[in-house]
Formats: sequence, C-alpha cells, structure tokens
Amino acid sequence: MASRSTYRVHVAVGILVVLLLPLASWLDGSGQLAWTMFSRTGRYRLELISDGKPLNPTEVAAFAAPGPTSSALAGADHFRHHDVARATLRRHLTDIASLACKLRPGTTITARLHERVRTDAPIRTTEVMMPCAR
Repeated sequence: MASRSTYRVHVAVGILVVLLLPLASWLDGSGQLAWTMFSRTGRYRLELISDGKPLNPTEVAAFAAPGPTSSALAGADHFRHHDVARATLRRHLTDIASLACKLRPGTTITARLHERVRTDAPIRTTEVMMPCAR
C-alpha cells in the first residue's frame, strides 16, 4: 500500500497537470494546454512586405521545415481560423521575418500579424521590421 506522502505527491501532480498547466496556458493567449475544441473563433492574417512589395506567406512556408510552421504560414495571406497558430505566430513574428529574409536577402522585411480574438472583436496588429543581410 502506498504511503501517505506518496499519495500527497500524486494529488499535487494531478492538480498541477489537470488544473494549473491549462490555466497557465491562457496567460499567453493561446490556451494551447486547455481543451478548447470549437469554443474559440480567433482568426489571423499574416502580411509580409519586402521593400514595399508584398511577399506571400505561402512562399515563405516553402522555406520552413515541414510541419506546424509551414501549415500556419501557408494560406495566411487571408484570414484563417486557428487560435494556437495565431498566438504562436505572434510570439515568433521576428523568426518569420528572419525566414523571409532568406527569400529576399538585402531587403527590409515588414511582418504584420492581424488578429481577431473573436468574430466581433477589433483587429489587433503586431508589426516587426527587419533589415536582411545580403
């Protein structure tokens, strides 16, 4: 039979995993560790500009490793539904601009993420500008 201290450790770990981790994931706005299924309607659109000329995010997706990054970038030139991708792109907007620099060396990349947390919410824009090395 398990000792009382082992039982307490199991309860503490259970509370941490089941309650605290999902609640903490809301702090960054993603809710990645919380079960949200279809309860959120967040949308995003990524606008990339290279020296004043538009750069399609799908083009940049080809330079990303296959997986979640390329999936989030492909088709992001128009509004898409995906809360986790929206929050992740916001956190890594500088990395996306850096990836776009591989496509357009010697230019200045402007990356703008337009977000809507809900369908009735105003659009929030986050912007990063990055000069690219030659």
